[in-house]
Order: sequence, then C-alpha cells, then structure tokens
Amino acid sequence: MFETELQMQKEFIRLLDLNKKQNQNILEEFNARFGNVDVVMTDYDNLKITMTKSQAEILSNYSTALVVAFLHRKKAHTFNYLIDKTGYTEEYLLSILATLKKENIILEENNKFIICDNFKFPNLKFTAYELKLKQWKKAVLQAIKNKNFAYQSYVVMPDLIASKLSKNNSEIFKEYDIGLIGINNNSLKYYIQSPNKNKNYSINPIFISSIAKCLLISKSQTLI
Repeated sequence: MFETELQMQKEFIRLLDLNKKQNQNILEEFNARFGNVDVVMTDYDNLKITMTKSQAEILSNYSTALVVAFLHRKKAHTFNYLIDKTGYTEEYLLSILATLKKENIILEENNKFIICDNFKFPNLKFTAYELKLKQWKKAVLQAIKNKNFAYQSYVVMPDLIASKLSKNNSEIFKEYDIGLIGINNNSLKYYIQSPNKNKNYSINPIFISSIAKCLLISKSQTLI
C-alpha cells in the first residue's frame, strides 16, 4: 500500500487536512523534548494570544520551562526549593530567573518566586500522531511519550495492520490511553479512540515548551 513511511505520512496529512476545522492546524515533525513527533494537530478553540514573542522564545527552551513548571500563581517558592527541584547550579538558575523576571513571567516577593498574575498560557491543545509501516510496538512506545504534551495520542498504521492490532492487541492501547488509526490511500479509520486528557500547565515543562514552540511556528496566529 505504502512503500515508505514518508509516503504514508503525506497521505495521512492530506486526509487529516480534508476534515480539520478552521481552528485546527497541522504540524509536521514537531520538535518535542524527546525528539520529533511525526504529525501534530493543534486545536486553538477560543484561543487568545496572551504570550509575547519574546516570552514564547524563552519558554520554548526546556530548561526555562522546567523552572516555570515548578512555580505557581498563588504559592511562592524559594530559590533553594528551585535548586532542589531542577538540579541546576546557582549561577544557571539565577540567570534563568533574571530572564523570566525581565519578561514579566515571574515575580520575586520576599526572596520567593511566583508566576505573574497577568501572564497566561493560551488555551491550546495538541493531538499527536505516531506513524509506522510495521513496527507497531515502537510506535506505541513513542505514542506514550507523546502524552507528555498531547491531550490525545494516536498510533497510525496501514489499515490491514491496524485492523489486526485492534482485534489482537487492543488492551495495550486502552491500558495506556492511546488511540489507533488505520490508513489506506483514500480514508482513515479510527479503530480505537484516544480519550481526551487535560494537562496541568504548572507541572509539565514539555507541555509548556511545546505551547511556546507552536506559537512561534504557527502561521495562523500572530504573537504580541
């Protein structure tokens, strides 16, 4: 059916694009913390751009996003707390905190740090798709990693293989909340739906950096 994964990926994107909504965008080879994700669909329902370009550039760096992930809006944390959580050197952490303060992402109050009230994360959701011609176990492992930033994660295989997997190995997909899609030259079939999973902005640096990266490369949105 497909000679290469690239050929399958191009057809998958074509079919996905036919049914995508106006508030959705398709990204190829999206650069996440752990490597490129084959295809990502972003959903910006009621999206309000609340992040400046410079803020997005800073937060697209995983090291910086990690610091923000350990901070909150209502509860302030000490410098030593952040040293302990991140494992960074004092000098490196000081430089990150200085940058975050300069860009009005965090505040320092009484030698403690807190996220600024007026800094908001955009309401942006990701659906990740991992495509493989044959290596379904490898695709599942990658799809599990993709859940670090995606509220839905799918494995996409040629339809004949996907059909067999849904009959013989469905418990694996359901155990890890991963969906399964079969593809041929003309259509997509959702054998197993991936359940929606809300992500917590405050504890997930991969999600934070992914939001920033998405906003930087998106052609449909304009950063402040």
